[in-house]
Amino acid sequence: MVEYRELLQRRIEQFAGILRKMYHRAHKEVETSCFLIFDERLPNSKNGDDELTEAVKPSLELVHMGNGLEIAGMESITTDHSLSNPDLPDEGWRENNSQARFIQFSFEEKWFCMDMPLQTLFQSEAAQILRSLKGFFYLRNRPEFTLFKEDVEGYDPFRKIYIYGDEQSAAEDMAFIFFHVWKFPVDWRFFVSADAFGGKKTNWEWGTPIE
Repeated sequence: MVEYRELLQRRIEQFAGILRKMYHRAHKEVETSCFLIFDERLPNSKNGDDELTEAVKPSLELVHMGNGLEIAGMESITTDHSLSNPDLPDEGWRENNSQARFIQFSFEEKWFCMDMPLQTLFQSEAAQILRSLKGFFYLRNRPEFTLFKEDVEGYDPFRKIYIYGDEQSAAEDMAFIFFHVWKFPVDWRFFVSADAFGGKKTNWEWGTPIE
């Protein structure tokens, strides 16, 4: 048990360290929105046909900011009481069983978010996350957090908003989903991809293994 806890804590710190890199990248290196993907399998190519949904979207900007992005206002983003979503099938929205599980993030000017499209999430799993963790919601129920050119009706991401400096909390949420909800072994080899939206060239990770 002690060994498992030590391994789990190491993975959380590992996830958090990667998330922390993205603030500097988005705000200093490319000065635009960026994405980060933790994938259970190695992506085939950076521009291949099976590229993940969010990776091919244009630069993101918030449609309606309101007061929700103020640091004090982040406390108001609480768990949605609706545990089910009729557009999230019980068996997940996948073309076939070979599609990988992944967790992705978008990094914006004042905040970042964990974003889980239908391809990677089952309805029962979303309900389990809503029961166990604070702050997650279906985007359909919180449209004020829709991003520019985001296809809410087509993908209806399951999301949580974080402020910069809260990467440790995001890493803990990731660990819960990967290791408790999806039952990955704590020493699973994941693959990290990170890039900027809008076609800016970077030399960041693409299918870089972490274990």
